[in-house]
Amino acid sequence: MVLALIQARLGSSRLPGKSALPLPLGATHAAHTVLGHVVSRARRASLVDTISIATTDQALDDELVFLANQLGVAAFRGEEQDVLGRFAGALAHAGEVRTIVRLTADNPAFDPTFLDAAVAHHLANGADYTHTTGLPLGTNLEVISAAALRRAHAEARQPDEREHVTPYLRRHPELFRLETLPLAVSPAVAALRLTIDYPSDYALLSLLFTELGADFSLTDPAGLPALLARHPWLAAINASNEQVRA
Repeated sequence: MVLALIQARLGSSRLPGKSALPLPLGATHAAHTVLGHVVSRARRASLVDTISIATTDQALDDELVFLANQLGVAAFRGEEQDVLGRFAGALAHAGEVRTIVRLTADNPAFDPTFLDAAVAHHLANGADYTHTTGLPLGTNLEVISAAALRRAHAEARQPDEREHVTPYLRRHPELFRLETLPLAVSPAVAALRLTIDYPSDYALLSLLFTELGADFSLTDPAGLPALLARHPWLAAINASNEQVRA
């Protein structure tokens, strides 16, 4: 079974409550929140069997549990700073899972077709950890074997290896089979910043979801590439933002 596991919390200092924001601006349904779009896109991937949210045990994130219920997905709660532990806990509660796709609740524009490609590559190569390259910031994907995640949870000791999910795996190629899957989109699309850390990130994605609809892909030439060709200034809305490590 393939589990799409969504890392989520509302305690951002740069854009508080970002995962629960409406997308686009003015939307009112739970499915049209930032988190809702992450869930929806995961559901459109043919190789994903089940979806869960890994959030914190902080009172602030009660709203995310309520939102998960509205979206029809499970929510596991754990320590705020031990994200690896949260993932391991969610995995333990998810049943017979072989493979995890790590998603984050501030990246609502990943392409389900590329998610399927990453999972297929991971399984075909017997990988422990697979990541994609070549896509816009916020849309590359990570796939992890359940066995590798459990081992990382048992062995990782450094604070950044607990606060983030995959550093222990990436630092130990002698222990894990690591795979990279290069993917390609148009240069204009690849240069975009499609994550939400700052208000300007949200502004760009709100414009894109308004103009292109909730299910826009990264590759349809009549969609995002054509919009950027008509309005190249869109890429400048958030281009100067500093990347925040997820």
